[in-house]
Amino acid sequence: MKKIIITTSSLIILLLSIVFFLNPKGIYKLSEKTAQYIPYQETPAGTISLKARDCGTCHTEIYQEWQTSLHSKAFIDPFFTAYLKKDKGDPTCSVCHTPLENQSPIILSSESGLYNDLKTTPNPKYDPELQKEGVTCAACHVKDGIVIGPYRKKTLNAPHPVGYDEKFLKKSLCQQCHEVPSKEFSLMNEGVCSTGMESNTGIWAARGYVCQDCHMPAVNRPLMTGFPSRAGRKHLWPGAYSTTQLKKVFTFKAEKNQDNLKITITNSGAGHKAPTGDTDRFIDLEFFWIDKNGQRTELESIEFKRQIIWQPIMFVLSDNRLAPGESTQIEVTQPDESGALYVNGTYHVMTDRSFKRLKDKYELKNEWKIHRPFIAQQKINID
Repeated sequence: MKKIIITTSSLIILLLSIVFFLNPKGIYKLSEKTAQYIPYQETPAGTISLKARDCGTCHTEIYQEWQTSLHSKAFIDPFFTAYLKKDKGDPTCSVCHTPLENQSPIILSSESGLYNDLKTTPNPKYDPELQKEGVTCAACHVKDGIVIGPYRKKTLNAPHPVGYDEKFLKKSLCQQCHEVPSKEFSLMNEGVCSTGMESNTGIWAARGYVCQDCHMPAVNRPLMTGFPSRAGRKHLWPGAYSTTQLKKVFTFKAEKNQDNLKITITNSGAGHKAPTGDTDRFIDLEFFWIDKNGQRTELESIEFKRQIIWQPIMFVLSDNRLAPGESTQIEVTQPDESGALYVNGTYHVMTDRSFKRLKDKYELKNEWKIHRPFIAQQKINID
C-alpha cells in the first residue's frame, strides 16, 4: 500500500483553499481606506476649466513640471493600460489613475459594501479629454468650487476663490492612492501597494518627514508671473524612474574580517521600503573587486524583492526589502590586498519574462527601459 505523506505546508494550503472557495461573507468588504473617486467637481468661478492646460495659462512653471511627471501620464502609461487588460478592466484601478469622477465614464457604487457587489452605472458628466490627464491639477486642488492649497493667507488677489487645506502638509494627500488595500481575501498585513504603510515607521517618520519632503522639492518662486516669490514646492514627484532619486537610497560600509569583507547595506535615503509599489519591481546590487591590473572579480549579488502568492489565497512568500533605516549584511572573500571594492545597482521595473507576457498577451506598447542602472562602479571604502 502506497504511503501518503502530508506536509504541514500542504495542509495549510489545503485549509486556505477551502476557506477561499467557501468565500464567507465580508471577505471582499471594501475598507474605509479603499480609494473612491473624488466627487464630481464644478469649474471654479474665474477659471476656464478643470483641465491642466488651462491652469497652466497662469501657473506656467507648475504646469510644465506636471507635464514631465508620471502623474500626467497615469492614464496613458503603457504599463497601466496593459495591466488593466490583465486585470480585466478592474474599475477600481482607475480610481487612482484618474481620481476625479469627472474623468470616469462610470460611477462606482456598492450598497452592501462588498467588492463582489460593486456596481457601475454610466456617468453622464464624463469628460474624456480630462481623463487623459491622469492625476490632473483639479484632483488635488479643487473642492466645492474653491481652488485649495497649502497657504493659509488668502492673498495675491487670485482671480478665483482660494482656500487652505492642511492635507497638503500631510502624508494623507499621497496615501489615498499610494496605499492600496487588498480587495481579495489575503493573509497580508498590507495591500499590494503598501508605500503609505511602509512610510509610517523608520528614521524619516520619526523625524516628522512627509512624502512631499522628498518627492516635491522645495522652491521659492512666484506662483504666477508678476507676483512676489514665496515658498512652495515643485510638482515633479521624482520616484523610482529617477536615477537621481534612486542614488539617494542605499549607503554601503565594508569592514575587514581576517580574509573576508563584511559589507553592510543600509536603506538610508528612502522613506519607505526599497523598492516599493508594484510587486513586479526589484533591485539588484552586484559587488565586485578590481585589482591593480584592472582585473575584475565578481564577489556577491543581492536582490531586494517582495514575492506574493496570488492564488488560491494571497500571502507574502518572501520579502527582504529594507525598511527605512534598516540594514542587512553580506560577507565575501577578499581576493587580494591590491585592489578595491565596488558596487553596481540596477532597478528593474519587471522581469524579462513578465515584460514579454505583457507584450504578447496584453498588448503592451512600451519604449521605456525596464532595467535601469542607477549605481555604476561606486567604490566602497573598507575600514
